[in-house]
Amino acid sequence: MARYIATQMVRFAALMLAISFVVFALVSLSPIDPVQMNVGQAAYMGMSEAKRAQLAEYWGVGTPLLERYASWLGSVLQGDWGISLRFNAPVLEVIGNRAANSLALLAIAWVASGVLGLVLGVVAGANRDRWPDKLVKGYCFVLASTPTFWLGLVALMVFAVWLGWFPFGFSVPIGVSAADVTLFDAARHIALPAIVLSFVGVANIALHTREKLVDILESDYVRFARARGLSTRQIVRRHGMRNLLLPAITLQFASISEIFGGSVLVEQVFSYPGLGQAAITAGLGGDAPLLAGIAVVSAVLVFGGNLAANVLYGVVDPRIRRDRPAARRVKNRRLQNGAYDAQKARGGSVVANAAPSAYAASEPLVAVGGEIRAIPAAGEPIRVSRAVERASKAVRQAMAVGSLLHAPRTAGANRVGTLAKFVAAAVALVAVIAAGLALSDAATATDFSMKTLAPCLSHPFGTDWMGRDMLARTLSGLSTSVLLGLVAACVSSVIAVVLGAAAALGGPKVDAVVSWLIDLMMGVPHIVLLVLISYALGKGFWGVAVGVAVTHWPNLARVVRAEILQCKQSDFVMAARRMGKSSAYIALRHMVPFVLPQFIVGLVLMFPHAILHEASITFLGFGLPPEMPAIGVILSESMGYLSAGMWWLAVFPGLALVAVVMLFDAAGESLRKLVDPHTSQQ
Repeated sequence: MARYIATQMVRFAALMLAISFVVFALVSLSPIDPVQMNVGQAAYMGMSEAKRAQLAEYWGVGTPLLERYASWLGSVLQGDWGISLRFNAPVLEVIGNRAANSLALLAIAWVASGVLGLVLGVVAGANRDRWPDKLVKGYCFVLASTPTFWLGLVALMVFAVWLGWFPFGFSVPIGVSAADVTLFDAARHIALPAIVLSFVGVANIALHTREKLVDILESDYVRFARARGLSTRQIVRRHGMRNLLLPAITLQFASISEIFGGSVLVEQVFSYPGLGQAAITAGLGGDAPLLAGIAVVSAVLVFGGNLAANVLYGVVDPRIRRDRPAARRVKNRRLQNGAYDAQKARGGSVVANAAPSAYAASEPLVAVGGEIRAIPAAGEPIRVSRAVERASKAVRQAMAVGSLLHAPRTAGANRVGTLAKFVAAAVALVAVIAAGLALSDAATATDFSMKTLAPCLSHPFGTDWMGRDMLARTLSGLSTSVLLGLVAACVSSVIAVVLGAAAALGGPKVDAVVSWLIDLMMGVPHIVLLVLISYALGKGFWGVAVGVAVTHWPNLARVVRAEILQCKQSDFVMAARRMGKSSAYIALRHMVPFVLPQFIVGLVLMFPHAILHEASITFLGFGLPPEMPAIGVILSESMGYLSAGMWWLAVFPGLALVAVVMLFDAAGESLRKLVDPHTSQQ
């Protein structure tokens, strides 16, 4: 156990060293002049060249990146994290003051989301295909498609503005000294942000718990328990909860990154003085030392959660910490033995995995052109006629797309329903883009005689404080967000395919490098990483596009890597190699069609999440300028008018965004169930 913990600690230290360099490099790439930012515009203009050169040398302008990083890292290890420009205080002091508020908010939301997600997942799994299951899945589906900041806006408008149950924001009453703040006052101010933040991780935990419990309830030992007369409640209590322990630990600690990212948005909505709001202030104000410090602290929280999860794995299941090389060998053998069954489930295979009695078991067979032939030893290519090769090619191509076009009908997914959802999604996509382009002029046209109109027949979405029609502005903003999300999703999918293929085909060293890249990308919450990338690129359109594109590829890269590894170990690829086919031929004729269905699924599922993150980073002020309307810009502007009763400024744009995200999420999930027979049965 001590050796296992030491290994995990070394891995934690190595990842933190790597992430600290990434954070420092991104902050250093910013086009903001550190001298001008530190001394101010007026003082900089009146400063002599000699003084500017002296300050530039002090701030490391022109010094190589590695040298500056080594100096910064040495100072950090000694406790000197620099001075915050915006707060005029040491970075560690600012982080310490803000960390107490953030940790209290995160702890409440983390525990509440874990408990609620586990309970909902158990209820849904125990009542599979009945109304509680459908209700929980529908709730999770809507929740996963709703941006956190818009949920916070709605909660603020309903419970703080209309009902007056909670304060409008902040962590303590305005004008009250810290000594006079009571526990009740602090609880009232943290309650609404904590409730909103608790919903961030519920959907993921609930759906994964449900899927795991469904697998458990279909196992042989549960069937035996039912035969003994145990009820479903007794089975869930005696068998289900025990087997859900490890997955629950995994999901709970994996949600730290998601909840911390959600806290950045929630703190901005509720003006809650925590680390998230400080990070936004630092990014918008060019406070590089504070932004780097908060990014490193967020990585410590995420990696620390993963470290705690790994240690708990070793405590709960000793097999995880013992004989790890042997466990990997067993896993590889299982993967090889299951390659044929997986291929058969995905739509059939052109290679027989078991030989009839006429052949020795060591001589695998290949079905070429409808004829069974034994494959000679490695290095002895099979000679087949052109007609047989053409027939074999047709069979392979039909098999490659069979999982997508000829998937079996199941209760969870069918071709007609999937086609209908894709048609609806495509029509909605074209309609939104066309409407946004057609109404671009109307979205920016002002008429102060028509300002602050509530929804009516002439203005279904009302007008804003400048008399701009909110329907035109919403459609134009949604079109911008959809186009940007689509471009970012496509670029991110290409990155995922390239890195996933490199990991699967490039050998152990390349695989290790890609795995490290994935760990680094997952080590910093998405929103914090988006803020860093936007800061490095000077904010604006390219900051958002590049940030969303380079932060969404890890999950799809893992899927592509697993698919290619499975394809490499399949019988038809080994048969092609023994037929003398080149690696390029095998990649184009076998691997590309094999991976294509999962790539399409990943792209479709990535698209709505790219839209959500684009809207989130734009809402925080790092995205598009106000003159270029986007949903995030519109919702950010609406915050200043909630207390005036202009509810339509936030409600209708948010509902439009949720509707688009839900539509594409539904299409992606249907396609995933159609491609993967296992998920279609869940």
